[in-house]
Amino acid sequence: MDWIIDPVKSFAPDQEGYRDRLIIMDSPDDSPLKDDTLWESGKQAFDVLQEALDGEFTKDQLNQFIEKTPKHLIEIWNQCIDLFQPFVEDGSLQVTDDENGETISSLPPLNTNPDSFWAGFKIEPSIYCLDDLFEQLFLRTGEEAYPYDRRRVAAYFTLIHLDTTALDIKLGDSEPDAYMWVTRWFEKLELYSKTKEAMSARSAYLRREKSLTMNTSRHAKRNKAVELVISDWSERKTEFRSAEKAGRFYADWLAERGFEYEPRTITGWIRKFAKENNIVLR
Repeated sequence: MDWIIDPVKSFAPDQEGYRDRLIIMDSPDDSPLKDDTLWESGKQAFDVLQEALDGEFTKDQLNQFIEKTPKHLIEIWNQCIDLFQPFVEDGSLQVTDDENGETISSLPPLNTNPDSFWAGFKIEPSIYCLDDLFEQLFLRTGEEAYPYDRRRVAAYFTLIHLDTTALDIKLGDSEPDAYMWVTRWFEKLELYSKTKEAMSARSAYLRREKSLTMNTSRHAKRNKAVELVISDWSERKTEFRSAEKAGRFYADWLAERGFEYEPRTITGWIRKFAKENNIVLR
């Protein structure tokens, strides 16, 4: 790739542009481009790729990544469209066209030449759409299995947009939405992460509420059973030779009334009531 910026000198630690500047390749006035938004986005993308390589990151390695990525993404798109086409057609998964905002009803195969300079820009709407579909699917199922590294894909599109935007700014010809194209991929990943966290928190809350409701219901049912047993036993306790015999009797007695408790549990209720009320058991 014929870079406008020098990505290594701009983003690698201890290089010329580190912390605030984009170093322009073969700049006539040898002046860097100081732009916080572009630099922060580029640095984020650079760090993702450097982390993936787990070592020193050269411009040659970056060029190989930039050149190979379009072919890789085109192959993934063409492999996935059969999976998603039925869901898109019946509306269970919905994505919109980046250009006109209309709902997409079909997923045609990509035939873009991956070696073209503009390949990344041409396939980006489709890959963005594909990522949207995976997001919807995984948010519903709670399971994630992306066929690509999302952060590396975000880094790829961020860098190609950053490079052309840097040139446009240098030439005084930048578009109003240029920054949006540079930042949108990592913003997309951040929004997805926050959405997933919010949904997880909501699910945990609902589970706690359900558990609390069930516990409350169980306690209410138990209290009612205790009340029935103690009330009846208090009037006829002399009929039982021991608390154990009473427990066996009231287990069957409660079962007839829709309660299921073990005799030893009921015996415990009777013993507790007798102790609290100074009743001597036989």
